[in-house]
Amino acid sequence: MSIIKRTILVFAFVLLNFSLALAQEKKDIRVHFENDSIAVEKGSTFTNFLVIENKGSEGITIQNIMPQENYPGLLFYPKNDFTLGAGQTKNLPVKLIANVDFMKLRSNEITFQVSYTTPMANGTESTSFFVKKDENKNIAIYTAAYENFINPTAPDSSILLTVENQGYSKRNIKIDLQSIPDGLEMMPKQQTVSLEGLEKQTVEIKIAVRKQNMLFPEFSINAAVTDLLTNEIVGSNTIHLVILSNNRQIARGNETLSGSNFAEISYNENSSGFNFLQLRGNTAFRVTENLKSRFNIGADYYLEDSRYNLYDTWLELERKNMALRVGNVNSTDYDYPVFGRGGKVSAKFGENNQIEVLALENNYNLYGTYFQQTEGSKMVGAKYGFGNAKSFNGKVSYLFDHDPRFNIDTQVANAVTSFVINDQHTIRTEAGLSHEKGLFNKDENTGASVGANYEGKIGKWDIQSVNSFATKSYAGIKRGSFFSNQRIGHQFSASQRAFIQYQNSQVEPEFLSFQNAPIQPGNTANLRYYFNSTESLGSGYQFSVKKWNFLLAPKVENQKTASYYTSRELFSYRLEANISTTLGAHGLNWMAEYSYSKDNHNADWFNSLKTTLSYRYKSFSLNGTAQWNAINVFDLISYDNANRNFANYNVYASYNFQMLNNNLIGSFSAGTSYSQLYKNLNSNISGNLEYKISPSLSTTGYFNFSGYKSTGAYSSSGSYYQFRVGIKKYFAAATALGNHKVTFQLFEDKNSNGLLEAGEQILANEIVKLDNFVAMTDRNGKVVFQNVPEGIYTLKVNESAGARLMMDPVIMVNNNINRKVGLVKNIRVSGKLTEIRQAYDDLETDVTGIVVYARSEDGMIYTAVVNQKNEFEFFLKDGKYDLYIENDKYNYTKPTQTIQVTKQGYPETVVFEYKKKDTNIKVKKF
Repeated sequence: MSIIKRTILVFAFVLLNFSLALAQEKKDIRVHFENDSIAVEKGSTFTNFLVIENKGSEGITIQNIMPQENYPGLLFYPKNDFTLGAGQTKNLPVKLIANVDFMKLRSNEITFQVSYTTPMANGTESTSFFVKKDENKNIAIYTAAYENFINPTAPDSSILLTVENQGYSKRNIKIDLQSIPDGLEMMPKQQTVSLEGLEKQTVEIKIAVRKQNMLFPEFSINAAVTDLLTNEIVGSNTIHLVILSNNRQIARGNETLSGSNFAEISYNENSSGFNFLQLRGNTAFRVTENLKSRFNIGADYYLEDSRYNLYDTWLELERKNMALRVGNVNSTDYDYPVFGRGGKVSAKFGENNQIEVLALENNYNLYGTYFQQTEGSKMVGAKYGFGNAKSFNGKVSYLFDHDPRFNIDTQVANAVTSFVINDQHTIRTEAGLSHEKGLFNKDENTGASVGANYEGKIGKWDIQSVNSFATKSYAGIKRGSFFSNQRIGHQFSASQRAFIQYQNSQVEPEFLSFQNAPIQPGNTANLRYYFNSTESLGSGYQFSVKKWNFLLAPKVENQKTASYYTSRELFSYRLEANISTTLGAHGLNWMAEYSYSKDNHNADWFNSLKTTLSYRYKSFSLNGTAQWNAINVFDLISYDNANRNFANYNVYASYNFQMLNNNLIGSFSAGTSYSQLYKNLNSNISGNLEYKISPSLSTTGYFNFSGYKSTGAYSSSGSYYQFRVGIKKYFAAATALGNHKVTFQLFEDKNSNGLLEAGEQILANEIVKLDNFVAMTDRNGKVVFQNVPEGIYTLKVNESAGARLMMDPVIMVNNNINRKVGLVKNIRVSGKLTEIRQAYDDLETDVTGIVVYARSEDGMIYTAVVNQKNEFEFFLKDGKYDLYIENDKYNYTKPTQTIQVTKQGYPETVVFEYKKKDTNIKVKKF
């Protein structure tokens, strides 16, 4: 009996829940927006209608309509109570303006709540719609000046990168920096930044040249910005660097080639007579179906001496997950500068594992007779990478370097791991070991390095800790260095943030003795020593007012430098200010740093100031820098015997342009600098031009004019010019491995046999679609789809003109395809709709949009739409068709008509006559 009772109770409970569910489903009111989503543009107003339907049998009182939050830009929404009768529907306008604050809303969902009363109960309904914002989602990254200068004698230099969110949504981004070519040490090499909508931030990057006694080409830094949410690259730029020197060869030095799939030959002339022919090129091509190749060349031929030089020249072969490169080779992540001539092989296995092995001689030139071919270091190395970017990854590397010039053998092992705890916290660790041995004096050094970095975000706080330490005798890039950067930031609002930062960097390396002379106690001539350090404690406050961004950052800093012969120290109180704005196409940035400093060799304190003003309008930029008195400890050495008060000035302008339908592109730059400290005046103007003769052929030009004048006691002056003219050929991009090349040639197949025969027309400028990939045939009727992944595709050709394929449009792509495609032009069948009116009927009718159908004998149905002129047209192949209209708005005299289409065409016009329904005009006669 108890079992029956329990069963009845359970059954009753289920029925009760089911009845409640039905009651909830059958609500008397339905609230929704007319449009689920609306596309908006900045500054525009838009309206969406809030639809309220009373589905019940009794009246409903709408008491309140409220937005879920106080949306910026909300202009109007209904606020009065009203009653909605049974079965009634009301459309209520909600009007907004897409101002800046609205575009910066975190969520794209606009939600409203409607409170109502029925005779039975009270309730609240919620509904929403989404806005699709038309915004620039790129992140701009740039410096105030086109060129940035590095003092190679300083332990490190710094450049300021401006990172600008050009969209309205908050972005969390990652900045990755890469030295081109390899040879710069950058701290930090990777960092994350959080940007509010339209916000700009300034990021400081410390830079040091790795081996200062070696000849390097000029450097650039490739900066790539990745969105941490989508893992997509959303911005990039190339930052140009100039390594300062007291003895500079103005002639173009070795340079890294830019661009791909091109060949350029040019003539270079210099005022010094240093004239040469230059060949540069880069191409990629398929050797076999599964083997891809890339080739790069850089070569100079010197006319007067009949000498040549081959550099930055290499051949790379790639097959599935393996790649081989021979010639000039470089590589990163060894914690040691690796570039030269030799070979490198790499292989990927598993999902995220990769191994690399290389062997090379440390010589930038591949071969030549212009430069003396000195014997360089012999290097062998290996690197293993593992893990994934989402949670855990790392790499382990080893390198052996035998240097016959310095008679030193070096070994460096390095390991790096990165842990992504979640979206808010990341930890990176690094460790290294090294051993050096002098082959002549038999002295040895063992060294080690460690590093630990943390980046995290806790609520409105963001924390960054970058730390590394290397012993004096560590042979890697960070030899004898200590670096600590602790930064804590707090975001008060979308436009206000503050931070406090402590930095301490020191460099005090220890080297083996020069192996060309024995070690003698007390003799420092055979040893090398220097020490540099910078320690600072600072804070900053950044805020925005409309389109203006402001930064105030006070700092206390102490700099030291020392060698066997001298030591200097500079203690400074500094205040940095930065103001920037973007007004349409105009950009303005002003930065100033005031210092109140004391030199340890002088009891007096002194003032100094460095300021930079940058203006940008579209592709034009103007930059000016002024410096009064010493800013860093290295300036102290230069003016010991001069007046302590000095001034340096620099003005620089550049313009990039595109003209004549982008057939002419180029850039001009000009600048002048005056240094009272170094007693000289320099000026320079240069330009690059490229004019496209055809889509694949261009002429190129470059010029550079420089002037120098010394203002010292023994003054001197000079000038220099250089120009280059050349011709450049572009090649089509090669198809990547795993993908295929699909080529079609279109022609009019008059006899429908599928073969291209004499007298049949090639179809140029025809639109061809391969699924969603669209291209146009050239003058030979050909179209090429590169890099097509394996799969099944549908070919569509010239649908609007009514041509039809003479082949199956479904194509299986699993290898390269080269196919001739015949088209048969369909026959045009035209028609119109004509109204039959009664006498005295002057009421106009509208048949625009009515659909007319054509059914073939095999059951295929084609459609046409009546236009504003009451006309329609079909493109049909020959055969018998039934034309009919299924629209019941009017009465049709003959709603179905049968026609016979032949290859000779169909010259007649199909006419459908119709009358108005339920219209009868009675004429009364008197």
